[in-house]
Amino acid sequence: MGQFQDLLNAVISANLSNINSAATSAILSRGLDPMQNVTSGSQTIGSINLGICTAEAVASYVLEHLTGLSSFHINSLVVTSANASPDGSSVNGAIQLDAVLSSNIGIQVGGNFKAGCLYFTPSVGLSGNVSVSGVSISATGDFNATLGTQLCLTSMDVMNPNLNYNNVNINIDGLGILNELLGPLEDFILGLVKGQIISLIESSITPPINSAISGALPLCTSLS
Repeated sequence: MGQFQDLLNAVISANLSNINSAATSAILSRGLDPMQNVTSGSQTIGSINLGICTAEAVASYVLEHLTGLSSFHINSLVVTSANASPDGSSVNGAIQLDAVLSSNIGIQVGGNFKAGCLYFTPSVGLSGNVSVSGVSISATGDFNATLGTQLCLTSMDVMNPNLNYNNVNINIDGLGILNELLGPLEDFILGLVKGQIISLIESSITPPINSAISGALPLCTSLS
């Protein structure tokens, strides 16, 4: 079915610029850039000797104002397999999407960090940022097309995007008397970014991608 695959890929490629523009608009309109509320909570980071006691240190953290998703850009969206129905009225198969973020993902870190016992309960504010660079996104999916006097792509559904990155950089301001726990705190935030937040981005970006693609359909091309 190479002919159908080639024809579909040609018509998708010709409309990819419009799909990319629509994806940017959809991401912005859904409030994903900036994404104000990313995650928050409390976590015991470790313990520290305060002189009069050894106390657990608890971070009440807020990660917010995530930026960069509107720089999403599809480099390629291609049909990887195409099969005609037995009655010859339709074609369906698989698609592959490969995209990048042309900007870094940025996340602001806030909250407070405290430890204490008896009358001594030092507390410091949390302030910093996270930057995720070299972000790429790949996904698979499926498509349907009608086959008649023309070949018309009627649906494409992108599923299960996978986000990869080159580097995560965390910058947290000094913690004063609790500064010896800066490293463990940064490690905890790094774990949040690599796990929970990456998963959040993957699930959040799927609807606007599919919305942008759906808005470009149907795409029709001559069989000759």
